[in-house]
Amino acid sequence: MLPSAAVSRTTARFLEQGHPWVRPDRFTLGLEALRSGQAATLIDQQGRRLASALVEPGGSICARVFHRQPDRAFDPAQALRRAWARRAELHSDPATDCYRIVHGEGDHLPGLRVERYAGVLVVVAFADCIVPWLDAIVAVLRDLSPKSAIVVKQHAEDLRRSEIATTVRWAPPGVQLSTDSVVIGSELGVRYPLTPAGGLATGLYVDQRATRAWLRSRCAGARILNLFGYTGAFSLSALTAGAAHACDVDLSAPALARASEAAALNGVADRHRALRLDCGRFLGETAETWDLIISDPPTAAQGGDGWVLRRDYPALLAKAADRLAPGGLLVACCNTLHGKPFPLGEAVRATGLKLSDGPALGEDLPQLQGFPEGRPFRLVAARRA
Repeated sequence: MLPSAAVSRTTARFLEQGHPWVRPDRFTLGLEALRSGQAATLIDQQGRRLASALVEPGGSICARVFHRQPDRAFDPAQALRRAWARRAELHSDPATDCYRIVHGEGDHLPGLRVERYAGVLVVVAFADCIVPWLDAIVAVLRDLSPKSAIVVKQHAEDLRRSEIATTVRWAPPGVQLSTDSVVIGSELGVRYPLTPAGGLATGLYVDQRATRAWLRSRCAGARILNLFGYTGAFSLSALTAGAAHACDVDLSAPALARASEAAALNGVADRHRALRLDCGRFLGETAETWDLIISDPPTAAQGGDGWVLRRDYPALLAKAADRLAPGGLLVACCNTLHGKPFPLGEAVRATGLKLSDGPALGEDLPQLQGFPEGRPFRLVAARRA
């Protein structure tokens, strides 16, 4: 039997509803005798055994469930092989070699992400409880994909900060990989210049792959505005699917340079524009209208007029709605926020647009019932009449 850790009645109820996290309170007992990454059985105040979890004493999330049965040993190799098999169709897709292989708790590997970028596998540890298991995880990945380089990034505190420990843990003979090495990856047949061994941001957010696939069937002949465009993945995907024109707006000059580089790489530079401007200011000053507007902002950012999503997003969405052509589509996204969620649906509805059906998450982002934090972003689609 595993050692045990007690949780409160409220936490036990959340666990029974499917949520995998334990946040410490005065009823959380037994963690002081355990080490970070150790497997333990969670019990309620009556001693009932609930589930098996990796513990992280002292963490704001002090335990993460990896199995619903109590007293189960943590077997990262088995879980990783199961996650790999779950992506069999993606592994064999000649048009896509950028996608997520492990989606944390959704793949029973709490605190872990693994993503593929062409010939590089990027392992991100975003919780201390998974760190003791990284050597075993890297060993399995080498066995599953012996021709891939493997990069490990440890970043447990705040995934938006730049302080991230990056290590190239394995590279095939003859492969040189540094933090500024550029790798050409593909998604849905579109090629992107990426830096998988750099900071946390590689140049492509693979969790939006299904959104881009959904938009590709809806953008023929359309004029596209991509707000907070980053490296232009939404625009480039739409252009290669037949959009008439696309404009990326962002304040990051390096990101926009990468977008222009990718536009040339895919032969769509003549229909692509990159503007280094504050998105809110651009919307307030332009008279152009667009058939499709995509808005996927960060939670917070410096530069321009500054950006705080909770404060600034409703006004920006209202401006974006005003720039939609008749029948135009707005796709608004935001990162999943811990704590009180941002009311994205309410903010879009307040613009006067009519909400419509949007895309589902990709098959590489498995979800757990009762765990909204497992969804990497929220998305609302709406149309102008």
